[in-house]
Amino acid sequence: MTKLIVSNDFNLEDIQKIREYNSLRHVQMTPREIIEDARKGAAVILERLRQSEKASV
Repeated sequence: MTKLIVSNDFNLEDIQKIREYNSLRHVQMTPREIIEDARKGAAVILERLRQSEKASV
């Protein structure tokens, strides 16, 4: 898996894709790099969730 693609509705399957994608990437990373990477990714996902909440209101 070279690029992660999630659906517009961001469902359970997307979360599973993210976990698999990250596990493959994190094999070669230090614990500190993994934590930094997770924080960056979480910020992107939280922003997408906020946008979808605004769109559904």
